[in-house]
Amino acid sequence: MPPSLPQQQPAVPAGPAGPAAAAPAGAVPATDMAVPAPAREFVNRLWAHANEASQSTGIPAHFMIAQAALETGWGRSELRFSDGTPTHNLFGIKAGRNWPGAVAEATTTEYVNGVAQRSVERFRAYASYAEAFRDYANLLASNPRYAEVLNQQDAAGFARSLQRAGYATDPMYAAKLERIIGGAALRNGMTG
Repeated sequence: MPPSLPQQQPAVPAGPAGPAAAAPAGAVPATDMAVPAPAREFVNRLWAHANEASQSTGIPAHFMIAQAALETGWGRSELRFSDGTPTHNLFGIKAGRNWPGAVAEATTTEYVNGVAQRSVERFRAYASYAEAFRDYANLLASNPRYAEVLNQQDAAGFARSLQRAGYATDPMYAAKLERIIGGAALRNGMTG
């Protein structure tokens, strides 16, 4: 079992402090403008679940939130059932033949030999975000192809390990994930 990581809590970036901090009513502090409210809300909504998954995988919570952000467009394109209810599938995990739970079908883009192709795929559905994070952590921990991903503390190493393990077919997946991990929403949206 990986060593316990220190508990981190997300923080909404605070505005400047002190007498110079006074701003006109309704003005948005400059630090808050760097991170859009939907991104802060996304991080805050998922932080406790990511932190729990971090304990079992050794992967920093903000790396997992970055991956959820990449897979869902910061929650804007979260996978839903045909009736519009959420599947809570933040990681784009497909439902294979042995998946015993609920399934949602969605059109997705897969890359075959570097060429983007649209296809309808079956995805796992969960009752909650907590369940999604637990399943994601279990997938990484129980599948030998993700052994290099576990306990990864380097953003580039994490992203590239996922790519090499075949997590996604997008040839730019690792680069996109690295950018999100190092971006303002996670850098300014949490305390270290």
